[in-house]
Amino acid sequence: MHFALITHGLPQPSSNGGPMTCWAILQRMREAGHRVTVVALRYPGDVFASPEREEIVRSAGADLAVLETGPPEGAGSNGKGGLGRWLSPDPLKEFPTGELAPRMRSVIETIRPDAMFVYHWDTLAATHGLRVAPRMAGVGDPWHLPTLQRWRHAPMRLSPEYLRWTLGVARFQARETRWLQQRGGTACAYFRSPITDSAGPEWQRRRSEAKKRGKPVILLGPSNLEGTSTSAGLRLFADEILPRVEAELGREGFLVRIVGEGSPPKELARILPRPSVELLGRIEPADQEFIGADVHLVPTPFVLGIRLRIVTGMSFGCCIVAHQNEAANLPELVDGENSLLGRDGTGLAKAIVKAVRDRELREHLGRNARRTYERFFSPEAAASPIVEELENLVRSRGPRPPGKAPE
Repeated sequence: MHFALITHGLPQPSSNGGPMTCWAILQRMREAGHRVTVVALRYPGDVFASPEREEIVRSAGADLAVLETGPPEGAGSNGKGGLGRWLSPDPLKEFPTGELAPRMRSVIETIRPDAMFVYHWDTLAATHGLRVAPRMAGVGDPWHLPTLQRWRHAPMRLSPEYLRWTLGVARFQARETRWLQQRGGTACAYFRSPITDSAGPEWQRRRSEAKKRGKPVILLGPSNLEGTSTSAGLRLFADEILPRVEAELGREGFLVRIVGEGSPPKELARILPRPSVELLGRIEPADQEFIGADVHLVPTPFVLGIRLRIVTGMSFGCCIVAHQNEAANLPELVDGENSLLGRDGTGLAKAIVKAVRDRELREHLGRNARRTYERFFSPEAAASPIVEELENLVRSRGPRPPGKAPE
């Protein structure tokens, strides 16, 4: 069979969460013997859409088509959209990618896939109304949720810009909620997000042979430090978690390695430099950071999508310490079994100290985290059901006449 894998950005083995998931799906499609054409949306200024990364996609045995597009956010996200978007009854108008539909149709009619797998909302908007091949979409949170959380956790300002932003967010939330209530979704199912096994079957040996730094190492990231979930977690870390951990372990009794591109929030920046914290920037691949970490901390304090860095940490057998809200995103997380979960900054700080002081507990949680990854998130466990569903979708449509794209 021939599948079109339609993505925002280029699938990559080590990158951000979405590209890593799409990479695992791409690999599984190829391993199942299918032909794959990746159709990637590229946003302005995407530093990760380089020719070298395009070649990585082709090296996986896939064909590649790239569609240039505009910024991914609309009026509800930044309050700068025009009146037309404010009054629009259709959230699809929030996506500049909806304007790509004619070009997307041309690409799909040219490559003539048997089925399409479309990853995330903005990419789905680019295929709106496209009937030339059966389509399966993989989406996470409703598009309005990151915008809402970003607004809720931003400081209030008495300014016209903040007022316009607030009104835009309120309008966006109400409109999308109404649209989803009226239309909803059909034939929905829960598919887990696969991640390629970069740790490999020798993960325990690699961890035991990792160079030790003489003090406990806490990994925070990797991620975009300016992203909604990460920046909120970094603020909680700076304001509530770090002071409590330093009080218990001493200012030089541990090391936090923060990995990711972008600038940290001012709450963290104003207390640096600090002997217990290192800002490392983007590291790719970040395998050695996971291998060398005694604790992998993910302190996002609200429910917002799946933190795939948790899944990656599980694959490396890390001791995961996360906010309990992550169990709503990842129900496979179980406090005391494959992770330690805290309800607030105090609880997360206590969990870190507990894990640092108890090596046997860390190793127990890490082993169970690895088992959780193998059972639920490995390509065999999580990507195979997606590929099988696409295969069933094609079979249910029956053979198509030669030279005709499926309707």
